[in-house]
Amino acid sequence: MEDDPSESPPSESSKKMPEGMRVVRKRRKKRGGSKQTLFLKKREILREMHGEGGAVSLKEQVARLKSAKKDKDDGKPVEERWGGHKSGDRGVRWLLLRVIALLVPVLAIITAFMMMRGERGRALVRYDEELNLDMSEEVQDFKPAGSIAWFVNHPHEAYEDSLEILAKLNKGSSENIPTGVFRQEEFAQAQITARGFGWNSNFITKDWREFKWDISKTGTTGYLLVEGLREDHSKFRSYFVRTSEGVRLDWAATTAWSGIPLNDLLSNPPAKDVLVRCLLSKEPHFDSLRGAASLRSWYFLRSPKTDQQIWGFAPAGSALDQDLLDLFGFGRVVLERKSEVRAAVKISKPAKGLKKNQFEISELVTEEWVLP
Repeated sequence: MEDDPSESPPSESSKKMPEGMRVVRKRRKKRGGSKQTLFLKKREILREMHGEGGAVSLKEQVARLKSAKKDKDDGKPVEERWGGHKSGDRGVRWLLLRVIALLVPVLAIITAFMMMRGERGRALVRYDEELNLDMSEEVQDFKPAGSIAWFVNHPHEAYEDSLEILAKLNKGSSENIPTGVFRQEEFAQAQITARGFGWNSNFITKDWREFKWDISKTGTTGYLLVEGLREDHSKFRSYFVRTSEGVRLDWAATTAWSGIPLNDLLSNPPAKDVLVRCLLSKEPHFDSLRGAASLRSWYFLRSPKTDQQIWGFAPAGSALDQDLLDLFGFGRVVLERKSEVRAAVKISKPAKGLKKNQFEISELVTEEWVLP
């Protein structure tokens, strides 16, 4: 009888095995069904993702895995839980909660801002029945006082008088100097006779709306500042003060008169203090922080009429240096620092130790050009 072909001959190892023992071979588990199940589940998850309108976030995937693991511990296969409808519903709920959590503080801030604006608007409206503890029953009228009080209380009269003075100056000449228009009239007439008026073109006074007006003071002297154009389209800056005789033009301030003009300082340096009206500048890089040069604080003086320029210094850290720095706002946090100011100073030329265009500032007379 022929041997059954299905039976294989015993292996060499089996031949060598003792009698009564047999070889047990382990069979591998088939995973085809599981793979097929995961593959189908993947397609189902993809369909749910497209149906929800976006990808599943990493945090949501972790939540699904935890939920699937819990069901697995309960005896439910992972393939049946992963990407279920309940997990998808939970993602939508979490998204809505996050959106609400973001909108609530934003709406609260907007509401508070609108309420503040409403309170501010109501505060601007004063009703008779409101209780105001800051004001007394009597009306408190704050009247201007001091040197600028007259200009504040009589603006139209001050403007008309100033325009009338400018009109008189347009008709005058160095041979026919008008009277009753200058502050320190004798001094002004003597200087005009020697040097001229200080300008070469008449003032335009046809339309007062073309002027710029301002009121200020230096020390105890208040003044009215008028800015406009001359007939040659050059700008002018004139100063008017009120004396016992009425409104008068400060000719020295208007023409930036100096004891020695800046153009003549280099050729005729003053041995004693001389008054100079100039445009004063100060920058931190003017000074040196090392050596003997650090003992001086340098300033730049420029002529308002010409391009003449000189240097002036004050002892670094002195009271004079601090007064000069205050003109520019050095060390102030709130106000913006100025790069150039008008000032009247006294300068002199030391015997040695300085260059030709370097001078010593001995006194700050006043800011602006109107002397007290």
